[in-house]
Amino acid sequence: MIALSKLDWRLFLCLLLLGFIGTWVPLFDLDEGAFLEATRELLDGGHWAATTLDGEPRYDKPILSYWLQATALTLFGWTTPWVPVEMIGRLPSVIAGALWALVLGRFSAEVTNKPALGVFVAFALATTLGTLVIARAATADAILNLWLALLFTDIARYLKSPSDSIRLRIFLWFGLGILTKGPVAVLIPAGAFGLWVLLSNQWSLLWQAMGSWRAWLLLGAILTPWLVGVYDAQGLAFFENFILRHNVERFSGNLHGHGGHPLYYLFVMPLVLLPYSGLVLAILLRVREFWTCPVNRFALIWILFVVVLVSLSGTQLPHYVLYSTAPLFVLYARVLPLIAGRFWALPGLFVPGLILALGLFHSMIPEPKHLRDQEQLVILMQLLAHWWWPLVLATISLMLLALIALLAPGWRLSQRLIAMGGVQLACIALIILPIIAEARQRPLKEAAMIAKEAEASVVSQGIRMPSFSFYRQAMTPETPPVEGQWVLISVTRLHELKALNVPLEIQAAGPGWRLIALLGPRTI
Repeated sequence: MIALSKLDWRLFLCLLLLGFIGTWVPLFDLDEGAFLEATRELLDGGHWAATTLDGEPRYDKPILSYWLQATALTLFGWTTPWVPVEMIGRLPSVIAGALWALVLGRFSAEVTNKPALGVFVAFALATTLGTLVIARAATADAILNLWLALLFTDIARYLKSPSDSIRLRIFLWFGLGILTKGPVAVLIPAGAFGLWVLLSNQWSLLWQAMGSWRAWLLLGAILTPWLVGVYDAQGLAFFENFILRHNVERFSGNLHGHGGHPLYYLFVMPLVLLPYSGLVLAILLRVREFWTCPVNRFALIWILFVVVLVSLSGTQLPHYVLYSTAPLFVLYARVLPLIAGRFWALPGLFVPGLILALGLFHSMIPEPKHLRDQEQLVILMQLLAHWWWPLVLATISLMLLALIALLAPGWRLSQRLIAMGGVQLACIALIILPIIAEARQRPLKEAAMIAKEAEASVVSQGIRMPSFSFYRQAMTPETPPVEGQWVLISVTRLHELKALNVPLEIQAAGPGWRLIALLGPRTI
């Protein structure tokens, strides 16, 4: 790979600064809270190769993302009097997101021989709806997508000019991807490469790639220490739960209620890729033209493989389709010089327009059936009422900026798209995420600080909000409360406490939960 130039460093720092916008909001449960609480327990005397959550073994993901979060908390935890701990916890994802954009930007500049297109791709990835969200989340997703971007770019280089150094890098990214999220880091690139070999009749490349003993040795050296360590800590239980439940069952069944439909991503993909969804249509219209180039063909195969794979999965989440972003954004650089006009930038009006509509007509939102959602809506409406005029002015201003970017004469399409991407970034990172976090997560964070200050022993009943444990720096096991304890309890189980006929004192309340001190001698 070419050494980083001064432009690369400036671009990376700019992407990093963009990535920090909005990362100061409270952690979102379940995922962010679970990752950072598991990391906190790892640092607080846990096993270096395995994680727990509220004291129970956690089998969801391999170890690398926890190591990176632990490194961030260890290096920068002392800054928490001045820097929000959420920013520190999200730092690995922010860095991964910036590198993800930089890798694809540099490769796009390389294959098109136009540095400006590389800069466009980098900023497009940083401002796309789906990518800007996961690059601000304290989870494994941005880190995995970084490895997938490196895998795509290096496999594409290998197709054009096979070499042992590229082969070694590919196996390095395989190893790091497996340490981040498991088999998916191999399944997608290997599946796409295999299909490319089959359709291109380039079997010699496959045998060369598979026949490097040094590459396999490198992969083994990366994975073996962790595999031995996690087996030492959790035995076969980790492999049984992670491989069978969190991979096989995730694909074959509906895990955690995230089921879908084979056409789910047909509707989700244009939303996740806003405001650049128009470029996807432009690529589809030129598939036959792009197919003749080996690298473009590999990109198209990768995208199709991901879309088909996640569409057939029994568990479907919007961010799964982002596994196709590496080749897709490189194709953006291919198609952008071939199109012009405002039509391709029209999707950029969707997010600011939707926020403006919700702000003006929020009173028409139907009342949810679930009590937790009803309480969530009440808090949200209170926030909107309190910040009504600043929110309206900000939203109208952003909508006007989007319209200017769309309609201003003399602008190139790339300028319109990036400007509208910037508007969307501001809408999500400075309006949507803070409002949702304040309504949903702020009460829980405040409850955790109350419990921490009181040095209370807290258990939970019927609710899993692990950010509560992270903020109060103590585990919250799900067990029946005993005399003198506090309980973080779901509103659906309050009748169990009331049936005890013992003195209760509500310490804090939030959407769908209460933090209650149990003062009597009896237990649930």
